[in-house]
Order: sequence, then structure tokens, then C-alpha cells
Amino acid sequence: MRRRKRSTITLLLLVVLVFQSFGSAAFASFGNLIKEEKAQISPGVTYVNQQYNGTYSRAVNLLNINLNDPFTSLEVSLPNPLTATTTVTSRALQNHYEGHFVVGATNAGFFDMVGKMPVNLIVLNNKLINVGIAGTKTSKSPTNEPIAFGIDRNGKAVIDRYKIEMITTLGGQTIPISKINGERGENAIHIYKSPKQTTGTNQWGTEIVISDVTPNPTDLYIGQTMTGTVSKITRFGEGGNAQIPANGFVISAHGGEWAEKLKNVQVGDQVDLTLSLGNGWEGAQYIIGTGPQLVKNGQVSISMDESDSFAKTRHPRTAIAVDQTGYRVFLVTVDGRQNGYSNGATLRELANYLVSIGAYNAINLDGGGSTAMVVRKLGSFQPALVNSPSEGVERKVSSVFQVISSAPTSDPTTLKLANLKGKVLKGTAVPINLEYAFDQYFNPVKVNANDISLSVQGNIGSINGKTFIAENAGTGKIVATYNGAYGELPVTVIDRVDKIDILPKSLVIGTNESIKLTANITYNGGEPIIFDRSVIKWSVDGNIGTISADGTFTAGSEKGSGNIIAQFENITASIPVKVGSDPVLVDGFESIAKWKADQARANAAIETAANNGNVKEGKSALKLSYDFTTVEEGIKVAYAQAKSPIELKGYPKELGVWVKGDGAAHWLRAHIIDGSGKTHTINFTEEHGLTWTGWKYVRAKIPANLPLPLKFDRIYVAEAVKEKQNKGAIYFDGLYAAYVNNHPEPKGNTGGGTDNGGNGGKGQVPAPSISFKDLTKSHWAYSSIAFLTDRGVIKGYDDGTFRPSAEITRAMAAAMIAREFELTPSDDKKFPFTDVKANHYAYNAIKAVAEEGIINGKEAGKFAPDDKLTRAEMAVILTRAYNLKGETNKTFTDVKSNHWAAPSIYALAANKITGGYEDGSFKPAKPTTRAEFSSFMERAIRLTEN
Repeated sequence: MRRRKRSTITLLLLVVLVFQSFGSAAFASFGNLIKEEKAQISPGVTYVNQQYNGTYSRAVNLLNINLNDPFTSLEVSLPNPLTATTTVTSRALQNHYEGHFVVGATNAGFFDMVGKMPVNLIVLNNKLINVGIAGTKTSKSPTNEPIAFGIDRNGKAVIDRYKIEMITTLGGQTIPISKINGERGENAIHIYKSPKQTTGTNQWGTEIVISDVTPNPTDLYIGQTMTGTVSKITRFGEGGNAQIPANGFVISAHGGEWAEKLKNVQVGDQVDLTLSLGNGWEGAQYIIGTGPQLVKNGQVSISMDESDSFAKTRHPRTAIAVDQTGYRVFLVTVDGRQNGYSNGATLRELANYLVSIGAYNAINLDGGGSTAMVVRKLGSFQPALVNSPSEGVERKVSSVFQVISSAPTSDPTTLKLANLKGKVLKGTAVPINLEYAFDQYFNPVKVNANDISLSVQGNIGSINGKTFIAENAGTGKIVATYNGAYGELPVTVIDRVDKIDILPKSLVIGTNESIKLTANITYNGGEPIIFDRSVIKWSVDGNIGTISADGTFTAGSEKGSGNIIAQFENITASIPVKVGSDPVLVDGFESIAKWKADQARANAAIETAANNGNVKEGKSALKLSYDFTTVEEGIKVAYAQAKSPIELKGYPKELGVWVKGDGAAHWLRAHIIDGSGKTHTINFTEEHGLTWTGWKYVRAKIPANLPLPLKFDRIYVAEAVKEKQNKGAIYFDGLYAAYVNNHPEPKGNTGGGTDNGGNGGKGQVPAPSISFKDLTKSHWAYSSIAFLTDRGVIKGYDDGTFRPSAEITRAMAAAMIAREFELTPSDDKKFPFTDVKANHYAYNAIKAVAEEGIINGKEAGKFAPDDKLTRAEMAVILTRAYNLKGETNKTFTDVKSNHWAAPSIYALAANKITGGYEDGSFKPAKPTTRAEFSSFMERAIRLTEN
């Protein structure tokens, strides 16, 4: 193998090319190229990442492969067995080892999503592995024409048509046969071979059995001639479904025309058979059928009907292209279905892009959720995913293209020092860190950073250990060496600045609270500067508190206002400060123009609410409607999202908001974004804690010590439990930032809105607070029990327990129903039951529910107060109490239509109050536990109140 020696200087020029071209029109069909990063990752491979914007966003990953490089090859990796699938990343890691480094990989051909078999032709080392689809009848199919990518016998990449053809000499005739083991159509002629046992044909054909074939036809090789002897003939009309010999094959021809052509064939005749693909495919290293073709002879040429949605819709795409020489190959992925990041491409848009990068011929590969690219980036020891799959995770795929570097790992030649994030201010000490090292073949190499020697070129400073000391203004570089390896880092030192910026830009803070401020120095109109923060001198203007040398401000004990000042030499900056401020309004939701709806596995919508009762402050509120009944499974979320995140003044301790709940016991949360761009989740309730109806003011604590400034991004409702995923709506009004913990709620009702929740009635329920000693918040029915306890429906036992797993009695159920509906018995009606004494704790409740017709006796004159309440009885009681009606297609295996409680049970199911058990049963005779009855009753209440 020929190896090329490279000098250190050449390596340094090739290491990493990273640049940005804002506003560039590098490729018009994809929009404006706003970012491009290039890096040579092996002797023959360059990796490119591009981001385009315009009408649509596009994220493109590209591997530029030079097959002329002696260390570079492009392989196809096939699953074993062919029905096995795995991710591109997993396959690359499995095949990544010394001397066979996978520096890049993508998904390759199409496969059947159900059976997992590849759907197209596969030839490996000239051996036919899979026949697949050799073209289909409709032009709307991407594989309507037999086209493939392959590496030929000379190592050249080829994209061309193929034709599976078996040429046989039979009865003195040369006959082409194009189908293997398929269903024999009208007037068709097929070859049938193992693993099939019989042809499966009817009697309307001629079938010629050829035995003693050499070489054995179990494996078929392109260009190979096989010879055998006719051992049996079944003529037209005599029968079909011939037995296939283990060492041979059957030629089966349909119809009378073939019967005439083959009439002279006799048992004992010698038969020759040669498999061909045409167009010089013989001897190919591998061939992968796919489609459609995108580029032909340097021009866009799409071999399918472009009116079909597969072609004209913007999808994630994967493609492979070759230049005119056949020794330059491009593997390309375009991410899609991710609005704002990448929308994907039509086939024509993709084809135009491929032409723009030098494609002479190009073909589409499997795409959509299968699109994936992994790359071994410079300095990385293993390949890793670089694109963003549309489904959020990699899909398991069938065949994979792998770009291989066979270059051996050698001694390090290049050291990459971590880039400095700006110019360096004179007098500043900067740690110098090694990012990675690699050898002459771009393989990563481990280096002990402590053994690296550093020096400075240019009169800009000196080195102390692994730290650079900036001493003089000017430009220079830091040089790193290690056993012959070399690296350098450009450095600019400055001795003046233009401006100081303080973060946050204004400060609102509670009395006696502390916060650390940050001051940034900029140069030349905004360029970032690396500097020692101790050079900043801090001071306070006004009786507002004190500030330390490191920028930590401590507010005084009295309300007031003033300024904080930062100074470096003759440059100063200041920010206004308010101490002891009341909560600051972030948004009053008087308009929703700056808000939008978003969702995950759900449907969501927002609108302005201005009706009486739906506004807490001012003249309007924001209504968030959600639908969690969508078919997709998982956590359902509905967002009210700020179109542009809203900056919060200073560093609030809490956020507060008025919420009119729907009592569905979901989770109310929000996102804030810190100064570094990281998103943080804050909780206005615990999970299943949005239990109230009417208006309520809720608070969410903000994590401490986040980088400023903070921004409010969205507020949302979420539900993970499938049985609680319903439809509903909640309202938001008055979003506040507060600078003390447990801040008082705003007064509310400052405008034209009114509170339909009343003052403490059932329309507005305070946050549940229960303390049953045998019940924790992790219990599945905790929120239901808390809800009913808060309404006064549940009281528990004298020993402080609730006993959720205990079976509820008929008397207990009567007591709960009577409390909920505030029922009292009449004085003029006789008590109907002889088995309930007047001193029974539920006497009045039993009389009241019986008079209302909600719970009747079990038999004449008998209530059976201590009998366990069955699930069938529970269904009847709740449907009577809450007047529940409805029909459903759902059936329970143990509830026949003539069951006495069937109408009530199915009414509960129709109203999504019950779904039964996982085995499809309802278990109507099973006793109901106290927790179960609480859960069912809570759902019925919420259904009717909503």
C-alpha cells in the first residue's frame, strides 16, 4: 500500500477550516448560507456542516470522500441476517477498530418497515445477495427504474441503471430471463431456485427442471455461467408447481406462445445459464439498488413522477453522489420536519444542491426518519451522530454506507490548543489548554498535557507554567510542542477598552437580598475581551446597600433607589437599582399578539378571553385550550409560548401568575432561559397539582445563581398519566416577577373583569393540604383524595389515617355523596330501612340519598350499610348522582348487555371516567376501595363542573 508523508506545515494548513459567511448566497435553492464549518477528518475525507436560512431552514451534513487516497474506502455494511436492523451509530461503532476506522457513515438503501428486508438489489463481491425490486410499474415509486450505486472492480464509484438478466441456451435458443423467484405473470418466464421448495405456479405454463448444475446455483455470481441437464419437463396444461432440485433450478414459462417456443426441449438436453446486470457491473465490489436518480451527466434528472408527494414534499433526505471521474464521492444528509432548524428538501431542491457541489451523477437513498449521519470529528476517538433525526432519536435501519480510513495510528504531529474567546487585556493571566492532538493521518492521539511545552512568539507576553501572561499590546502566537508535535494559537493583546456592560442592565431586588453582578469589557465596537475581573472597581450611588470587590451587591434593609457603578480606568457604566420593590408585572395578557400556542403529542390553541368571569385583572386574559386525547402516546403538553422570550428585570426570587383552573389535576410549569441560553423548568404546581377551579394565584421559585439576564419563555400544562389525558382549558392573567420569597398575591380585579369563583365557595378551591399519616403524595390517588378532602367530602378516621386500600362500605359511599351535594333528609318522610339504627353515623346521609333516588336498598326494607360497595353498584350510584349518560363502542369482557348495571358501567366508559382493567374486564362484582371510589367520584365532579 502506498503511503504519503506529510509535513507538519501542510498539516497545520489542513487541520480545521471554520468560517461563517453571513448573508452569502452560496446555494440559492437552499436559501442563504449563514454558517459553514469544514474539517479534514482523515487523509481522504472532509466533513462539512452547513446551515441555510430563507423561506425554509436547512441543516446539511456532507462527507466529501476521495477514493484515490490509498487509506480511504467506501464500504457497505449489511445486516446479518438481512432482516436485522440497527442504528447507523451502532453499526459504525461495531465496525470501528484500529486499521479500520469508521470516520463517517450514513443510512443506505430502503428496507421494508414491517419485515425489515431490503427492498432493492444487493450484490456483494459480485455475489447476488438480494434481488429486491428491479423497477416497479408506477412512475410514482422512487424505485420505478432499476438504478444503483456501486463500487466497480477498479474501485470507481458508479451510479447507473442495471438489468437483472439470466441468459439461457435452451433447445438451441438463447433466451433472456429477468425474474427470479417472483410470482409468474402472464406470458412471463422465470427462474425458480432455492430457498424456494416449489415454483407455486398453475398448469398454464411449461416448466423445465434442470438438475446437476455446476457450479451449484445456491449462490449466484454476476457473469458466471452455470451448466446443467434437463431432468423433467411439464408441458402446458399438464400441471404446475414443480419441485425445485437442491442442486438445480426450474425454468417456468407462462402461456401458449412459450409452449410453442420450448416444444423442442427434451429431457437430457444440456442447459447453460449466465447471470448479468449489464453496463459493466460484472466484478463490482458491491451494488446497492435504490432511487430515484437525482442527477445524470451533471444535470438534474429525477427518475420518478415529481407530482408525487414523496418527491414534492420537503422531507429529511439522504443522498449519494459522484463526480465525473468516479473517484470523488459525496454523502449528504438534509435534516427535516424541525421548523426553525431544518425543513428538509424536495427531490428537485436536493438535486440542485448536489449539482452545486460537483455531482455528475447522484441517487436518492432512504430518508425521512431513517436519515442519519455519524462522523469521527477531529480529536474524537469514536464516530458519533452529527445530524438531528426528525423523530428525535435514530431509527434502526438496514444497510449502511461506511467511510473507512485504514491509516494506522502513529505519533502525534499536531496539537490543537483551545481557542481564546476574544482579545486579551494587558495584565491578564490566561490558562492555555490542550483541546486534542492527532497524528499525520488525522487519527486522535492521547497526550499528557502536562508534558507539553509552551512558548510565546511576538513581544506580547510570557508563559508561566501553562498560563499566558499578557504584557504588551500587539499580535503574536502561543506555540505548543510535544515530542515533535506542534500547535499554535494566535493571540492579540490590547491595552485599551471602549465600553463596560453590566449585567443585568437594571436591578430590582428585595431588602437584605444579595446578587452577584457581572461586568464585561468590550473593544472596537463590541468585540469580546478576556480580562481579569479584579480590574473592575465597583461602587454604589444612593442609600441602597453595599457592593464587594467581586461585584456582589447586598441590598439595604429599607426600600430605596439608586445606581450601581462599574469603572475601569476612565471608562464607567451604571445601572439603576430599586430595593424592596413590590412584584413587577411581566405581562398582563391584555393582548396575545406576542404569544403563540405550541404542543407536544397534543393539540393546543390560545385566544383572548374577555368574558365575565374569565378575567382576573384588567380587561382580558389568555385562554389556553388543550386536547390530550390525541392518539400519540407519552407525556402530553400544551404551551402558551412568548414569540420572543420576555426579559425579567434583575433577579426575581419567584414568578407568580393568576390561573383559572379546570380542576383536571394536571401539572402547571414554565420555562425560563438564563444568560447562557440554557433553559430551566420551574413549577407552579406539583405533578397533578392543578386541582382547583376558579381563579387562584400560584408561585414558582427561580433557581439561584443563574447567569443573567433571565428571560421568561413559556408557561404550560402537562400530563403523563394516560387515564388523565383529557380535553380542557385554563386561563392566565397577571404574570409577575417578585424579589422576595412567598410574596403576597396581587389584589386582582383591577379592571373590568370579575371573579366567578366567588370568595371561598366551591368555584374556587384553595390548594389541597392533607395529612393522613398513611398517605403520601406518591400514592396514585393522592390528588383525588386531596381534592375531596378539601371539599369536605372526606374526613378520614379518628386515628389520622385514610386507609386508601380498605374496601368502602355502602354507608361510607352514602355519607360522601350526601356531603358533596349537601343533602339533608326531609322531616315528613319515614325512614325506609330497618337495618340502620337512628344512632348510626350515616343515618341522615342514608335517608337523604335514598330520598333522592341515588342509593336504594339491597332488598325491601334493607340498606345493608356495612356491605362492601361493588364496582357495579359504584357505577350505578355515580351515574344517578351526576346524571351521566352516553354510549361507547368499548366493551368489557365480563359485562354483557343484559347485566343489570351495564347501562351505568358503559355510561362511565363513555364519559372517560373508567377504562376498565388491562385484560379488558371491568370486574363488576369486585369490592371498591376507598381510593378507587375517591378517584371515580373526583372524575365525575370535574366532568360535570367543566
